[in-house]
Amino acid sequence: MAFLPLVAIAAIVTSCANSESGTPQVSDGPSSNPTSSSAVTSASADDGNGTTPLSGLDPCSLLSTSDAAQFGPVDEPQRKKVGTADTCSWEPDRSEVSGDRAGVSMAIRENAGVQDMPDRGMGVQRTSENGRDYVRSPSPTGCTIAIGVTDASRVDVLVTASDIDKACEMANTLVETVEPKVPRG
Repeated sequence: MAFLPLVAIAAIVTSCANSESGTPQVSDGPSSNPTSSSAVTSASADDGNGTTPLSGLDPCSLLSTSDAAQFGPVDEPQRKKVGTADTCSWEPDRSEVSGDRAGVSMAIRENAGVQDMPDRGMGVQRTSENGRDYVRSPSPTGCTIAIGVTDASRVDVLVTASDIDKACEMANTLVETVEPKVPRG
């Protein structure tokens, strides 16, 4: 199973603290990795039959509960429609442990590409790697990384936590797991 290349990780992750060595820094520009593909998929969201590469994909299938629980205990996943997105959320299990716990969500967006990712209050960073576009948008309540599928569709990986840097690191780790399961347009 292929994982998100290190260059893409370096381009979309922010450092947790200046005292930690080896943590990549955010880059607002595209990757300069000479081995990365420069081809970018520009398929439309709809194939003419009312379907997209994401049609029928269960957002809960993109991540296992054990993957979601690597940052702390979580409840079983809950699938629901939020606006136009088909989502799956793993809420923190607070029955045995108190304190700040991260929540994890996947959102399938068949009508909004990475270029439509809103600034959630702390800027938006964009990068491309191996023909796939990514956008990272931190907020005061967590971090979202969007994985591009077509010009008009994407999968969002969202981590809610009070420590934004930690939330973005966690989201990036989850993107490494989720990305190989996300179809290309």
